[in-house]
Amino acid sequence: LVQIASYLLFLLGVWAVSPVNNLRQPKVVSPSQVVYRFDENRYLLLTGYRCQGQLYFIDDKEQVYYLLSAGSREIYTEPYRHPAKNYISIPLSDISAINTSIDGGRSFRNIHVADGYWLGDHDSPQYDVVNDQAFILAKDGNLHASERPFGTKAPYMLSKRDQHKKILGRSQIIPDTIPPIPDDYTGWDKMQCDYDDNDTILPDNHPLLEVFQQWLGTAN
Repeated sequence: LVQIASYLLFLLGVWAVSPVNNLRQPKVVSPSQVVYRFDENRYLLLTGYRCQGQLYFIDDKEQVYYLLSAGSREIYTEPYRHPAKNYISIPLSDISAINTSIDGGRSFRNIHVADGYWLGDHDSPQYDVVNDQAFILAKDGNLHASERPFGTKAPYMLSKRDQHKKILGRSQIIPDTIPPIPDDYTGWDKMQCDYDDNDTILPDNHPLLEVFQQWLGTAN
């Protein structure tokens, strides 16, 4: 149902900017730009002005499209690398919540950093998602990690500092350092957004309507 709702929301957006039998002029559409690329097929699309607005997770190859935020979303600006495929971890700008998927982006839920901790703006020197697990290295040296085995639904990440009292009943042992990023990783190392952009910038310069027709399988 969430996936269907996401499709309908985007179709409404496409309809709003598309001429209907040439009876009306296209309405103004908010600028859209790719703000993060996981690889050649998966990316985050932000629609809005001054780097705030709706945020979408998109996988062209698997035909996955998901609305992460309906409006006023800001991107995370600290170092961020994400080679993981099925496990997807996308933080809010202040890491107050983390959009998390265990099925390649077809559904998401929110998790949070280790219980009792708060990581505010610019409080993390590195955020990596590797081996189907998210790792956040805080500036105080504390390492936070999402729980394993892959597919668990714990609402909080684990903290290396509190591992001795948090580990009871859990199978995850937090490493001393973030695991290395694969050598063949082609994604970005940081989200990026043009604050003054007023255009719609999409992969391969496809028109907005054409892109969504491709996603929905309705292209000619």
